[in-house]
Amino acid sequence: MRAWLGQLLRALEQGRGAVLVHVAAVEGSAPREPGAQMLVTEEDFHGTIGGGELEYRALRRARDLLVRGEAALERWPLGPELAQCCGGAVTLVFEPFAPADLAWARRLAADAAGPVPVFRSVRIDASGRLVRAASGGPSLRPNFLAERTGNGILLTERVNAPRPALFLFGAGHVGHAVARALHPLGFEMTWIDGRSGFAPAPPEGVRLFELAMPELVVEEAPPGAVFLVMTHIHDLDLSICEAVLRRGDFAYLGLIGSKTKRARFAARLREAGVPHDALARLVCPIGLAGIKGKAPAVIAASVAADLLIRRQSQTMEQGAHVGQH
Repeated sequence: MRAWLGQLLRALEQGRGAVLVHVAAVEGSAPREPGAQMLVTEEDFHGTIGGGELEYRALRRARDLLVRGEAALERWPLGPELAQCCGGAVTLVFEPFAPADLAWARRLAADAAGPVPVFRSVRIDASGRLVRAASGGPSLRPNFLAERTGNGILLTERVNAPRPALFLFGAGHVGHAVARALHPLGFEMTWIDGRSGFAPAPPEGVRLFELAMPELVVEEAPPGAVFLVMTHIHDLDLSICEAVLRRGDFAYLGLIGSKTKRARFAARLREAGVPHDALARLVCPIGLAGIKGKAPAVIAASVAADLLIRRQSQTMEQGAHVGQH
């Protein structure tokens, strides 16, 4: 479920209105891409459309519209007037919600919790007239699409867009830092530790399991999942890695440790019959090679950056097919 919907529900349940600001279109260079969103209430906001003077003025505009309960479709040049040197322009849609929309938002959230793809559309014209609709259906449409319609625009977004499944094994200092770093980056995270009562409270939306045999969770992961292994016992790390490598249908397997640890694990896994092609997909050390720090926050930042690079270059999606043929 999109983050803005959960934030909207909380606001409406408290009797507060909100305005959802969409980046509908971009011309030239801009701080954020089409589909970026920011939910604005009278007291605060969630998300970002790029920061700086653009965001500051969009916040003011959203709150002005919130008082009047109005929608708007506006094109904003990114030049000297906004103290931004991007040189392009963005088209913003300001979509208002009132406490009276709570039942609609609850229905949408309930539908989005199911397995069927749920899309919603927002049609707005230059006069600010706005029409919303929601539907379920095949997932062949993009997660966000903006189409010009005469003097207006039609936005379509998937409310329950799929997120890559990520399984993090280990809730020590590094695991805790990694969980915090990855939480806002669009992964569906499951966090597992073998010690009862040891793990800290997980970030919102993260599933935490305390299991005596964490490696058994590997069987329940969906195809194309991401695995990060950093438990407190090397033999447990080895068991988890072996379970993932024998599945074969994963997107990424990262193991915390040194090149020496990888060599020792590879030798033991070969003895256990794990094929060479599968072993080649075991990433250890994890993170970006140019970052040498070993502090938990540094490792977490390095791992997060590496996973983002892999996800954007689609190497994880390509890897998910290895071993399936």
